Amino acid sequence: MTKSNLNYQDTYQWTGKILNGLRKAAYENNFQEILPSILSTSFEPGARHSFAVLGDKDLPKILSEEVANVIVQGKEKYYLPVSHVVEKQMSLEFLEKVYCLAPCLRLVMDGEENSGKHLYNFFQFEIEWRTSSMSDVFEQGERILTSLAKTILADDDLNITDTGLRNIQALAKTGYKTITFAEGHRLIGNASDLKRDFTPEEDEKLTKLFDIPFWIYDYPDGVRDSIYHQNEKGSYDTYDLMLPFGYGELTTGGIRPKSGKEILEQSRKLGKAYSSTYAEWKERSQIQTAGFGIGLERIIRYMSGCESILDVVQYHDLGPNRRINENFFEEKESSLK
Repeated sequence: MTKSNLNYQDTYQWTGKILNGLRKAAYENNFQEILPSILSTSFEPGARHSFAVLGDKDLPKILSEEVANVIVQGKEKYYLPVSHVVEKQMSLEFLEKVYCLAPCLRLVMDGEENSGKHLYNFFQFEIEWRTSSMSDVFEQGERILTSLAKTILADDDLNITDTGLRNIQALAKTGYKTITFAEGHRLIGNASDLKRDFTPEEDEKLTKLFDIPFWIYDYPDGVRDSIYHQNEKGSYDTYDLMLPFGYGELTTGGIRPKSGKEILEQSRKLGKAYSSTYAEWKERSQIQTAGFGIGLERIIRYMSGCESILDVVQYHDLGPNRRINENFFEEKESSLK
């Protein structure tokens, strides 16, 4: 059973320090913070959304409270965010470079509850700017993360473990490596033309081969469940930044579609078409952007050196994350009594 490595005081301290470091790095690179929206009339194709129900002047009427079959009656329903990918693009009609701290809610799939790196509700440090260059993305991402690492290394208030120090020093290095999706499969003994994503076990195996963060790019058709620009080779300009030592994926992003037609065609392939708002905005604005989202809890887990992402769940969080492993939190809180 996974044991806790951080007490709640440590969790709050690491969270605050890393948030400050990320904001400092964004400011150094001329990004402007925007406010995330937490409710939307639109959804993302491929995403397993949850809903918010708004009442009228009265509280929503709950018709059934069975956990597996809850029916709520209210005035309006909205989609809860699984990312902030569309909204941050639209803000760039008025700005050049933006970021926000976006709340996200995603279902934990079978097996992920034991992974040590998946949560139901979490935060992403979402970054987006006007560019269509993959190399620009790789360089910008590296600048932000090396700046964060150097800020944390200079902080005398944090109790950094040997594992945490190793991890932070690796993040502080420059010259993050880049490999293609095909090269990633080849490195772990798979066929290089395999057209499926890495399993959690393969993800860990691959990242244990590296002692510095690295980018995976050039994904084939059918792997991703979101929308990116399809290049002249027929593959997609999407990428992941991977953390070394077996920690796996930290960020996901890509070069955005370059036309409304591309948005609608790809979204239909994923099973549902976006509302026309996004496609119409792209056609009207013709603004080309790229970006990525840094998993906040994942970077805290990595830099603090703790074993499980559950250690990053704060004491005041009474949401579904505590359902992932109730014994973990019971044992952690027994020390408070």
